[in-house]
Amino acid sequence: MEKLGLGLDDLDQQQGQEGEKERPQLSAQEERRLKIQRCIQSLVHATHCREINCQHLTCAKMKRVFEHTKTCQQKARGGCHICCGLIHLCCYHAKRCLERECVLPYCRHIKLKLRQQQRRRQRVQALHQAMAA
Repeated sequence: MEKLGLGLDDLDQQQGQEGEKERPQLSAQEERRLKIQRCIQSLVHATHCREINCQHLTCAKMKRVFEHTKTCQQKARGGCHICCGLIHLCCYHAKRCLERECVLPYCRHIKLKLRQQQRRRQRVQALHQAMAA
């Protein structure tokens, strides 16, 4: 059976073997941040890539993840770890994305929700300030 996932561990193994001695030891938190950043880069690449036999190491895997999320029945119930992982990556991306018409899955919707949450927090904060005055 073919392994399907976002490949945080796969990326770590592939890139860890390339320059293990050249890179200084990083904290666990910094390692995780770098893994997530590499996954987001792969996600962005796969979203824009139109080549069938792309040479990018994780492109085909990310394309399979996209296809999986289109048909996943467990996603609606929040039970699919692949779909949840993709959504988490898209959230990380959306928090820093500056493109108005980003083509990454869920990015526009997540940015909209983030703006709504920020406005709600600002209204609550203004209400608390008015009540304190």
